[in-house]
Amino acid sequence: MKSIDAEQFRRIVRQGMEHLFRDRELLNRINVFPVPDGDTGDNLVHTLKPVYENMGLWQETRLDEAAARLAQAMLLSAKGNSGVIFSQFFHAFARAMKGHETIGPADFSLAMEKAVRDTYAAVADPREGTILTVLRHTAEEFKRLALSGERYQVIFEKAIVKAKEILEKTRDMLPQMKKARVVDAGGLGFFLFFKGMAAAVSGHTADAAGEGAAPFDQAPQAVDAAEFAFCAEWVLRPRGRGRDFFLGRLKPFGDSLLVAGADDLLHLHIHTDLPQEVEAELGRHGEIVSRKVDSLRPPAPSPALAAALIIDSAVDIPEATERAAAVAVVPLQIQLNGEYRRDRLDIAKEELYRRMRAEKDLVVKTSQPSPGDFQAAFAAALASGRPALLFGLSSRLSGSLQAARAALRLLGEAEQARVRLVDTLNVSGGAGLLLLRAIRLLERGMDPEQVARDVESRRGEVVSLGYVESLEYAVRGGRLPAAAGWLQRRLGVRPLVAFEKGKLVRKGALLSARRKERKVVRRFLRRLDRGRSHALAIVYTDDPRSALRLEDELARSGLRISAMYQAVGAAVLGAHAGPGTFCLFALPDPLEND
Repeated sequence: MKSIDAEQFRRIVRQGMEHLFRDRELLNRINVFPVPDGDTGDNLVHTLKPVYENMGLWQETRLDEAAARLAQAMLLSAKGNSGVIFSQFFHAFARAMKGHETIGPADFSLAMEKAVRDTYAAVADPREGTILTVLRHTAEEFKRLALSGERYQVIFEKAIVKAKEILEKTRDMLPQMKKARVVDAGGLGFFLFFKGMAAAVSGHTADAAGEGAAPFDQAPQAVDAAEFAFCAEWVLRPRGRGRDFFLGRLKPFGDSLLVAGADDLLHLHIHTDLPQEVEAELGRHGEIVSRKVDSLRPPAPSPALAAALIIDSAVDIPEATERAAAVAVVPLQIQLNGEYRRDRLDIAKEELYRRMRAEKDLVVKTSQPSPGDFQAAFAAALASGRPALLFGLSSRLSGSLQAARAALRLLGEAEQARVRLVDTLNVSGGAGLLLLRAIRLLERGMDPEQVARDVESRRGEVVSLGYVESLEYAVRGGRLPAAAGWLQRRLGVRPLVAFEKGKLVRKGALLSARRKERKVVRRFLRRLDRGRSHALAIVYTDDPRSALRLEDELARSGLRISAMYQAVGAAVLGAHAGPGTFCLFALPDPLEND
């Protein structure tokens, strides 16, 4: 191979990603720097998987255009310290490739060199012994071999040897790694990625899971906990401010500060105790496109709830709450052009919405979980020695609860008596608010049967209002006739919907999408008792900016809010409403009002 074109570049990068994906859990296991939060593998997969899923749809014929598309997508999906560094490296790499329709080894090596230099500059406090070190030494070896006239196959093969050598040395470069006796997890992630690329260049398949990383698979020794409470990230469109400005401005707020991207779009990462103050500072200098704030400290151990909780995947609650309460999720089925996927297991919600927007001929349908999936969930829950409570999607919208009842009949009488099915008569955030109330009541010591009855008595109090960008997806899935979609396009209106008594109902329309968040919030507030405190859920499909604007509008509204969360909407909601959809849910909070 003398040069690499756009199609070859996509193929090589995709195999690099595949190689990394296979060792996700190992990367989590050895993660101790910059904090021992065990999520490097998750963050790198979160960064790369959305790009991987969409690359097959890209049609760029020039290498520089393909690299720029990759870099932009990665910058938006980046998560975590290593993920943001990955995205910054590829962003700088793509900029260095500008003007190249194809690229030979020498220019490829110079692009890598420039990308490494720019990545170091994006880190407020670059440390040797991390992914940066592995990037730098790999690029230096690549350049040495390329400038000596070697072909790509030989260059990649020998650069892998150097990458492995320097990765091994990261065990002794930082106190955390010395104490834990492991290599840097981010550095190993890049090594695996680069090794997969090398295999693709040579025409080989990637290693099996664990094969390429076997020498580095060690259980780390205990290390100190994180100094700061939160890992926070924002994607920002700055107003006249560049990377250096934000590096200086945010440094006093914490550590592990990274500012990736270019002056028109930045991805900022920081470990801090003050995420709200950081966000306020960013808001003064640009438009916040999206945010992620994760805890760096494990929740304090709490006694198990008096009931094991189960939901189907149409119920949306915050991921942290789902984990803390050990909520089991039974997946609905997603049908994509006739091929079945298990919701949240075989296909992530984010991936579904990306495909819906990108693939104009994609037909998406949903169906209930199998009784066998419910039976397995019941067995696992009852094995804990506690009764089980299942909170399901409205029986008037789906056969999910019917499948659960069928599964329940397969259990013995004694086991059946220990499982309680709760029809929320809601979906997504509406069902989620009811589940959050159930968790709070269980934490206060209420009997599980009383909790079930309480939720059933409150389910009619959930208020919702949703915005649908287009009826096209409901038409594709067979929920509406083609004439409905034609009429909506012809009139240019955006339907508003709500869930009432377990069913979806029309609630008018907006004549334009201009300031749609403000308009929807105003109509939503008219449906609430402003004298009462409410718990709120904001659910969206593929536009986190709308969710941010909705949250801001609600915060300024004067409504008494006891709790509020955002979530990417359940696939059963978005599959029929489509990308661009968002929905507000509210539940009067009797724990605050009574």
